[in-house]
Amino acid sequence: MNKTQTKNILVILIPLIVLIVAGFSLVSTGVITFEAPKINSNPIDVALIINYGNDNIDMYDVTLTNPTVFNVLTQTSNDYDFTFKAEYDEQYQSNYVYSINSVEEGDNLYWQYYLNGNYGIFGADIQTVKDNDIIEWKFEESQI
Repeated sequence: MNKTQTKNILVILIPLIVLIVAGFSLVSTGVITFEAPKINSNPIDVALIINYGNDNIDMYDVTLTNPTVFNVLTQTSNDYDFTFKAEYDEQYQSNYVYSINSVEEGDNLYWQYYLNGNYGIFGADIQTVKDNDIIEWKFEESQI
């Protein structure tokens, strides 16, 4: 084996070894996991705000044990007798909410959620919530 071949092998082999060691380190410290996220089974209290975009706002306090943004909306709609519509989106592997309390998307207005004032970047049924979180569903132009 000549020097060029040895150098080429080392150029490939060293970064590969570094990646493997880094990957094992991330798995062993729990940064990367192959387990489903654990959902807290203890009851938590959250606030739900539904902002229709026309100065009409509904506010609810909710206690639940399966805390995702979507489950907060589901439980609140059951507890306070309003409707919402959603469909599963294969591309994002999440539920897409397109109507709340008979207000349906259209004219470039969509239902989008915010968690503690921050725009929701995950699907509502994927985003977990913690005790005292504030979830706001806003009917507005797309933020993406």
